[in-house]
Amino acid sequence: MKIVIGLGVVVALLVGLVVLLPFLVDLNKYQDQYRPLIEEVLNRKVMLDDIRLTIWPRLGVRIGGFTVLDDPSFNSGPFASLTSLDVGVKLLPLLSKKVEVEEITLRDPIVTVVKNKAGVMNVSSIGGAMPAPAPEPGPPPTASRDALQILALFAVDRVAIEGGKVTYRDLSTVPVTEYQVQDLDLSVRYVHLGQTPTIRFKATVQPLNLPISLDGSFGPLVERLEVKQYDFAMGVGKIVLALKGALVGGALDVTLSSPLIDTADLPVSLPLVRPVQIKDLLVVARVPYPLKEGVSPLAVANISTLGLAVVMGNSSLNIKGSILGGQADVIVTSPSVKTADLPVAVPLAKPVEIKDLTVAVKTRMPFKPDAPPLDMADVSDLRLGVVLGQSVVQVKGTVLNGQAIMTVSSPSVQTGDLPVETGLAKSIEIKNLVINAGFKGLDVRVSDFSAQLFNGQIKAQGGMVMGSAGLPFNGKLTIDGLQLGPALEALSPDSKVSISGTAAMNLAVTGRGVSMPELVQSLEGSGHLQVKDGTIEGINLLEEAAMLLKVAGVSLDRAKGTLFSTIETDVTIKRGLATVQKLLMDSHDFQATGGGTVGFDRALRLVVNLNLSQTLSQKLAGSSPVAKLAMKGGRVRLPLIITGTMEQPLYGLDMKGLAGTVQEQVQGQVNEAVKGLLEGTTTPSDLKQQGRDILKGLFGR
Repeated sequence: MKIVIGLGVVVALLVGLVVLLPFLVDLNKYQDQYRPLIEEVLNRKVMLDDIRLTIWPRLGVRIGGFTVLDDPSFNSGPFASLTSLDVGVKLLPLLSKKVEVEEITLRDPIVTVVKNKAGVMNVSSIGGAMPAPAPEPGPPPTASRDALQILALFAVDRVAIEGGKVTYRDLSTVPVTEYQVQDLDLSVRYVHLGQTPTIRFKATVQPLNLPISLDGSFGPLVERLEVKQYDFAMGVGKIVLALKGALVGGALDVTLSSPLIDTADLPVSLPLVRPVQIKDLLVVARVPYPLKEGVSPLAVANISTLGLAVVMGNSSLNIKGSILGGQADVIVTSPSVKTADLPVAVPLAKPVEIKDLTVAVKTRMPFKPDAPPLDMADVSDLRLGVVLGQSVVQVKGTVLNGQAIMTVSSPSVQTGDLPVETGLAKSIEIKNLVINAGFKGLDVRVSDFSAQLFNGQIKAQGGMVMGSAGLPFNGKLTIDGLQLGPALEALSPDSKVSISGTAAMNLAVTGRGVSMPELVQSLEGSGHLQVKDGTIEGINLLEEAAMLLKVAGVSLDRAKGTLFSTIETDVTIKRGLATVQKLLMDSHDFQATGGGTVGFDRALRLVVNLNLSQTLSQKLAGSSPVAKLAMKGGRVRLPLIITGTMEQPLYGLDMKGLAGTVQEQVQGQVNEAVKGLLEGTTTPSDLKQQGRDILKGLFGR
């Protein structure tokens, strides 16, 4: 019994000793020995409130009130602090004079990272006082490599951070940018050589209120920079990414996948009018590690598999490809893309659908930032169908060595289906449309444009220099067999004056600009116009001539139109005026010649010589003294001045021209009389009578 009581007393004394041990052993006396070493390593002042031995829940050391002060040039307050740092050790190895760390726990760590107005961060001076060791041969060490090797050599069952907060403040922006990682919890287990550590991490990013997480494993740990395998699940809000691979033999193997990424769940605001979904993302890549300084990862990465689907409403794009040796090969396909589903605003009056899209692209990675767009990639195959209502346009092309060649074709296009305002009163059908165009640098060249419009054939070619001041352009246009009446009716349905007939034209123009004022001032050109077998609706030239001649008692065609067999003229365009030269208008009852100008504002200034047929001239001459004055060679030749506008032309007699006609008529009759007098066939009395007859014939009395 005495032995049992004795053992109990010993145990009680031991327990009491163990309980009192944290109070009996003062570790603070070691602060002065080890704190300067820590300050020298960190290049920061360090404060420790208390260092105590702990017995429960495990044997170890607790450092309370650990604070690292900031760089004085940034702030006089703390750079990092934590409530306590607990280091727990295993008891049995300790009895054998071996220290094996079981757990390290950092409670409530607070870290503040600041970038000043000069763009320098306060973390840049950490460790700055330490002398730099001589570089070893081989690749330079990196922060992540050092950390991994230290982790491999540091044996511990669990490393944990509880309730941490990291603040990032950027003073170089206006307003000041600040983000916080709050409620930071981290747990890393089985950190031993030969074992595979597991990691669990979660936090919330403010002010985005965005939860982030990481869960997985990596290892087994070795003393060199190698990870035979890693497997992580990363969470950013509602987005989940799977990351698998290895880091062995100086190469980082990565397999990144995600079933769904929705732009609505991203922590940043994108300039999109509606969300976009990335589905079935898969990236399989190998990257040399460590990377050489100044080398882009895309230039040295080998991405053997790249696949994803971009879903926009009811539309989708399928993207597949690879990036090998800096050469990217990508194929984009889609059964249907509707403009109404696009995530950006498109200024179209009507929706458009892209069907059966195929784009095969090759390019060097990374892109050259100053390269022209056409030099950034080669497109070996471009095919798509553009559905415009009931109209379908096929597009094919290539982009090779900075030169793009495109072919656009369609059996039928209704202008009413176009997604832009055309200004036409009704829809027009364009048949057998073919456009062949080329692009090189800033030069755009349409080598062939052909279409059937209003039963006629239209052909054109031209070019434009994009990016130049005023957008200079040039072109040639040929029209054959165009039905002019329906064409003008479509352009100006309310016009009181129009022309029908079959038109042919060739025209060459140059100019610059896209707005009407610019075009009016810059457009120059010349060409030839011909219209066959038509009618000038709304104008009866014979009726206008009769009114000018004040004809009475002669029956004329009172129809509101002028029939003609031919209108033909040369046209020159300059500074908003179309100059009409060598105008010829032929009809059964008259022939007209002349010229003048027609303004882009539809103003008229024409001088026309109207030569009536002999039959009609005789009718008019018997009823109009003015018609007799205008007679020459048995025909009434009436010089007209046409002013006003195309909708409301005004007619007047060219009195100067008419006087010339009268002068020629009188001069001819006088010459005949004088000739007869000289030859003796005419007497003075006969000459006097002939003078009376001349005046009577001219004035009708």
